[in-house]
Amino acid sequence: SGARRERLMGLWCRAEVLRLTNARAAAGRSTGQPGPEGSVAKLSFTRLNQDIYEYCVGLLGPAALVEADHGMRRVDHLGYVGPPGSSRAYFLRSRANSIEGGTTEIQRNIIGERVLGLPPEPRVDKDIPWSGGR
Repeated sequence: SGARRERLMGLWCRAEVLRLTNARAAAGRSTGQPGPEGSVAKLSFTRLNQDIYEYCVGLLGPAALVEADHGMRRVDHLGYVGPPGSSRAYFLRSRANSIEGGTTEIQRNIIGERVLGLPPEPRVDKDIPWSGGR
């Protein structure tokens, strides 16, 4: 349908913007001038990945809840085709993106404080040494 194609193209456009942002970040790092692109990309990737697999599961409808493998393969930037997996598994796995590699909230704090110059959040534990959970 037209709405599905429109949503798919929206996801593709967001992925392309993210790819270009990552290329700009890599160029900045190679010249020794890293910028805020890393934190912005982390936030963008998290949401985009979740939206992509939500779209996939939505296309499959009820079948996404019961079938184990739809023949979907992940391809990385080197052309490696990963192991088969279900859209359902990738959908569930994408939820971890918001907590791994720095939570979404932490990334927002980094952008707010370091990029936008907002005052840091109050930290009552700033001068307390870490005890390792003991």
